[in-house]
Amino acid sequence: MTNFILSEDDNVISLLETDPCSVRGPHVVDSNYHVLLFNTSYDCYKKLSIKNKEKLLALYNEVFFLKSTNSLKNIVQLIDDIEKIPVASGTTLFVLSNSSLLSTDNNKQLSTALSRLKIWQLKSSITVYFCIYGVHQNKSLVSTLSSHCNQIDSVSLVSASDETNYQYTLLFAHTKQGILTNADYYFDANQKTYTPVDEKAYFSNLSITDTINDKRDILSQPSLLRDNEIPPAQFRFFDSPEEILEAALTNRKATIIFPCIAYEEIERISRHAYQLRASCGLELKIIVRELIQCISYFDERLLLDSGVNLIVHAELSFSHFISQTIAIQNQVYVGQLPKKYEDLLNLRPRYNFSGQSDITLFTQHVKSLISQLMSLRIDFALIRLDMLPSQDITECASLCKLRRDGDLLTTGGGVIYVFLSAIRANDVDNVLNGIFHLKVNELFSSYCVFINPVDIIEELTNATATHLNKNVKTKPTRWHTSKPLPSHKTTTRVYAKRVPLERKSQRVLP
Repeated sequence: MTNFILSEDDNVISLLETDPCSVRGPHVVDSNYHVLLFNTSYDCYKKLSIKNKEKLLALYNEVFFLKSTNSLKNIVQLIDDIEKIPVASGTTLFVLSNSSLLSTDNNKQLSTALSRLKIWQLKSSITVYFCIYGVHQNKSLVSTLSSHCNQIDSVSLVSASDETNYQYTLLFAHTKQGILTNADYYFDANQKTYTPVDEKAYFSNLSITDTINDKRDILSQPSLLRDNEIPPAQFRFFDSPEEILEAALTNRKATIIFPCIAYEEIERISRHAYQLRASCGLELKIIVRELIQCISYFDERLLLDSGVNLIVHAELSFSHFISQTIAIQNQVYVGQLPKKYEDLLNLRPRYNFSGQSDITLFTQHVKSLISQLMSLRIDFALIRLDMLPSQDITECASLCKLRRDGDLLTTGGGVIYVFLSAIRANDVDNVLNGIFHLKVNELFSSYCVFINPVDIIEELTNATATHLNKNVKTKPTRWHTSKPLPSHKTTTRVYAKRVPLERKSQRVLP
């Protein structure tokens, strides 16, 4: 069995000082022989912030140190040493190391190392616990280990409430009854007992406006609230994101909520979220509440990759927003942060066109955007809004408030065209209702959605041709003759009515 026990600082070392069985977690049968392996030399061990160094060594039957002063940075090299240790069958081996042991970005190498360790364990009947401290220096470690859950028996997080009490969280564990996930326990170091946290009983006593608890404050800014919205008692408001960051450093289990009221704020919010996640760790909850519809699904990916746990959209009511805030408590962020925030910005597309223009310029901009969006594999849509007979097209167009970069609008031929970048076809209705502040079904006679590039170009080509034909002025023909003008008999011609072909990819019904 291969297990990982993680702590942001040295809490896992403190657990090792109490009792070898304690660090293994609840519902684990103890073994008779315990071996402790340090991924460092004895000289470096004496420099660690451990209160009872000699007591720790005395708790284990055998203790091994590295000869070199530098700790190994490669788990494959450490497994080479583990296989050389003469241990008896049924032994429990504890490996104490900092997070630099698993800092490699090569998942294939880690997978090979875990497979090799599994084979060695089956032959020798040895259980291995990797006790990793300093996880705050390797933010992607949890997500990396979770991706290898088929090769790992359990992954746990340890944090200290005080000197004698710890919170022990099983992120996942393979048991005889099945897979156990996100199970929280309180550990009393004096009694050496684990007590499960009864979350159901805990949350059943909460109402929407109740305080979660003193250690789970909700930090935000005053602009988070709309008119007539009353926040719960645990909300604390700060004037700037910098003050929120300072408060979060002393409460790393708090919930941070950023209000988003404009498209231009998305990048700033993602940068603050990245700084908070990098500074405060994985247990901090970060929420973005959209107050005005301005976040596209591609912007959602930017925010989530920046360390955000949850995005609440503008159409959600305040009571549902509070319910979702309560629902994500005790969650741990499992995403992988890049080393630099600028790496995220390089993945965000930049558009050179937005706003309202005439039909000819609109068509040119749409063609350029389609080419750019297709290369990035981003969805888009063109919407044709048909006017009612008594409507003024200029007044209707003035109701449209485009807030995102890459969204375009034009009028012509009694219709309004809206091009939306980075949008899924299923979200078109909600977005249209948001930018017009009215239901489009009530405002227009009908509307048609085009999501296929060929259909979009064909529709705009026809619209541009119609617009140009209306601008052509014909001059009357003058007859230079004294004879009377020829008379023509009026004949009735039957024209075949042109019925456009409607493809499934061309029209998305409202």
